[in-house]
Amino acid sequence: MNNWISRVIKFGEKIKKVIRERPSKEEILESSWISCCSGPIQKKEIFNDETQHVCPKCNKHYPLTPKQRFDFFFGKDNYTIVETPESYDDPLNWPDNVYKKKLSAARKLTGQHCCVLVAQGIKDGINITTFAIDSRFIGGSINVSAGEAIVKACQVAIDSNNPLLAWSEGGGQSMYESNLSLHMMTKTVLAVNTLKSNNLPFINCYVNKCYGGISASFAGISDIAFVESKSTLVGFAGQHIVKNQTNEVLPENFQTASSLLQTGFVDAIYDRKEINDKIISILKILLHRHAASSEVNNELTDETSENYKSARKQAS
Repeated sequence: MNNWISRVIKFGEKIKKVIRERPSKEEILESSWISCCSGPIQKKEIFNDETQHVCPKCNKHYPLTPKQRFDFFFGKDNYTIVETPESYDDPLNWPDNVYKKKLSAARKLTGQHCCVLVAQGIKDGINITTFAIDSRFIGGSINVSAGEAIVKACQVAIDSNNPLLAWSEGGGQSMYESNLSLHMMTKTVLAVNTLKSNNLPFINCYVNKCYGGISASFAGISDIAFVESKSTLVGFAGQHIVKNQTNEVLPENFQTASSLLQTGFVDAIYDRKEINDKIISILKILLHRHAASSEVNNELTDETSENYKSARKQAS
């Protein structure tokens, strides 16, 4: 009996030692290795320009920052960042400055004043306005500043006569700004509709995980919707929330890229290495139609003007 107890005690001490010697988060981030698919792999094999942060062994798509996204799409230094308006921090005055502290930490981490970054660049001879959401910034939640940045992207696209490209991810609207952030759902939808009324294409690409007010507003009304990689998840409420609220067993492919394609919510699924070329191919088609539509509208306007003049002449 004593031998059995002593073995259990020794085993417990070994477990404690392993826990004590487990690397910290900081050590993991600084390490040149990462755990992926079948085991450890050197970070340099994944995080480089050739792989575009996709594991060459299992095809896992690691998240990109907005600037990395723009670098891979336009090419480094082949685009300009668009300044966007900054709103008042913590409009609801959360106690203990909890929201201001989160904003400060997120800005330090990302170098951005909100989760949305807007840019303009040229790819394959096409001028494009684009914006991307950074999920590192408080989960990519849309506050007033982020909503205004999307509105600014739409306006810049209209002023420049550019198509608009969105890279959408994040958890939805910011709970820290309550109804003010919910108002951004309406405002961004109106901005996108204004863009469309100018016959300018809007392409949205869902990446990583996209939920809540993002998928239910501007991202959901694009002309063309793509999903980057089969691992992307899109919905309104998250899988765990839906499961807990309904007490039902969810389908295996619930909110997955494949189910989104089957139901017609998105138009296609592409891996990161091919999605950029697909976007350009679609834009060339849409812009050709846009040019033809504008020409027809001009002809109709001229014809209407002549008919109006003729009618007035006959009336007089």
